[in-house]
Amino acid sequence: MFYSRDLAHQLLGAHLLGLDTENLSMLRHFAGSATEDRGWYPLWAFEFDGTPAAIDYRSDDDFVREIPAPFELVEKAVEQYRWTGNELFLRDPRIARFLRTTMTSFVDAHDPLGTGVAGERGTGDIFAGTATYNEVERPPYLQVAADGIASQWAAHRALGSVGAPVVEEDFAAWNRSRAAQLDEHFSDAWWSRDHRHYTAGFTAEGPVAGFRLESTWFPAVKGIMRSDERAAAHLDFLRSGVEAAPPANIEAFTYLPEAFLRYGRDEEALRWIRFLAASRADYPEVPFTHVAHVAVGLTGLEPGTARGVVRTRSHLPADEWIEVEGVSIGGSVVGVRHEGREATELQVTGGPGVTWTATWDDDGHASTTEVPNGTRVRAGADGSVVLLSAR
Repeated sequence: MFYSRDLAHQLLGAHLLGLDTENLSMLRHFAGSATEDRGWYPLWAFEFDGTPAAIDYRSDDDFVREIPAPFELVEKAVEQYRWTGNELFLRDPRIARFLRTTMTSFVDAHDPLGTGVAGERGTGDIFAGTATYNEVERPPYLQVAADGIASQWAAHRALGSVGAPVVEEDFAAWNRSRAAQLDEHFSDAWWSRDHRHYTAGFTAEGPVAGFRLESTWFPAVKGIMRSDERAAAHLDFLRSGVEAAPPANIEAFTYLPEAFLRYGRDEEALRWIRFLAASRADYPEVPFTHVAHVAVGLTGLEPGTARGVVRTRSHLPADEWIEVEGVSIGGSVVGVRHEGREATELQVTGGPGVTWTATWDDDGHASTTEVPNGTRVRAGADGSVVLLSAR
C-alpha cells in the first residue's frame, strides 16, 4: 500500500532517487480522492492497483483521516514543483483542484473552534478523524493540534510563494495573507508561559500541554516557530521529551533531523541522522528520508523561489566533509561538496546552469554567483569565489 502521510515525507528522497513519475502518479491519486462526500479529505491509503486500502477505508464517511495530511500534500506538491520544474505538480487538473479545495473548503468544513485552524471533533478515533498525526494520543483529545496548524501554515506559505501563471496571483496573495495570520495566531496563542514550550493543541476547554510526539516536533519541522528564545526553549523540551519517552516506532524519529536542522541545532540533527542510519531499519520512511537528510539536509541544498536559483549551507562539524552528485534541481543537475564550514564547491553537469547563493551559518553572510553548465565553482566562508573548472 501507499499512504498519504508516508508519501508526503518520502517525496523529496524519492525525487533525489529519480522517482518523479511515481511521485506525481501517487500525488495525483490522493488529490483525486479528496471529494466533497469525504469532507474534502484525501483517502489515507491505496493498494498499488489504485483501490482504497480496505484496512483503512470502510466507506466515504468511515475511513482513517488526520488533519495534517492534506496540508502536507499541498506543501509537498509545491516543493516538488520547485525541485523538478514540472508544472504538473501544481497544474494537473486533479492536483490544482485539490490545492484550492484543501485551503478553502476543507478548512471551512473542519474548523471546530472557529479560529480558522483546521481540526476535528476530539474523539480520538482515527476513522472519525483526528486533529493530529499522534495515533497514540491520550485524553483529553485535541480538537486542533500543533502539527495541524504547522502543516496548514506551511501549505499556505508554500502556495503563497508561487507566482502566476502556475498559481493565480490572487490565490497566491490570499495564501500569503493567511500564512501571516496563522503565524500571528500561533505566536500569540500557542505559547505556554507556565510550561515553557508551545502547547500541543486545544480542546474546547483550552490548551493542552506536555510532550505529545508529532504535536511537539511538527512546529519545528515546518518552521512555524519564530527563531527566538521561545523556539530555543521548545527545542530543548523536544530533546528532553524524546530522551524521556522515545517513540515506539522507528519512523517517528525520521522527523527529528529536519526539526533540529531548521533551527541550526546541527549537532543534534547529525546525532539523529546517525541513529537512523545505524538502525538499518527497512521501514520505507527511514531509507527515503535518510537520502534527503544526507544529500539535502546536511548540505542545505534547496531551490529558490525563482527558477534556476539554488542555495547551500553546510550543517557539518568543522572537521567533516560531504559530497553529493547528480542532484536534479530546477531543471539542472548539480553536485555539492562541503569542507566543514570553510568552503563549498558547486558543479553543474546538466541543464542550463544555476544562480548559486552559498550561505554560512546564521550570520547572514552569503555569496552569489552564476554557475553555467559544465562549470565548478568554489566559495569560501571568507567571501572568496573561485572558478575551478569549465568546459
